[in-house]
Amino acid sequence: MRVIFQSDVKGVAKQGDIKEVKDGYARNFLIPKGLAVQATTGRENELNERKRRQQQRAERERLGMQQLGQQLAGQIVVVYAKVGENDRLFGAVTNANVAEALRNLGHDVDRKKIQMEPIKHLGEHQATLHLYAGITVNITVQVEPEAQKRG
Repeated sequence: MRVIFQSDVKGVAKQGDIKEVKDGYARNFLIPKGLAVQATTGRENELNERKRRQQQRAERERLGMQQLGQQLAGQIVVVYAKVGENDRLFGAVTNANVAEALRNLGHDVDRKKIQMEPIKHLGEHQATLHLYAGITVNITVQVEPEAQKRG
């Protein structure tokens, strides 16, 4: 019997797979537990359409991130922080601060996609943005004293 798997079954198939299994296995185990449904032409067409839409959505997202990467490549992002003596910061500038600075520039980048060491001194520092699989961009983070922001 051909079935469409509704969820992963370890050692057998993954969700969305269409496989031929023994009739008894399908009727007595897979279908009653909701792990699979019998594969009909209509269900197969629906599954293929859903996969096609999902691929299109992923491609649109990839293109959007690629465009964002081109805009951000080599960009200097200014972050203001409170400074103590010897140009040491109170606390540190983290990826959340850089994400906020990017948001203020009009670029919505999740902080989890920003890879950098916490910054504890004024000056220029490097950060890497992992926007999408295979799309990585380097930016410069310029840390300046908060007093310059007001003045």
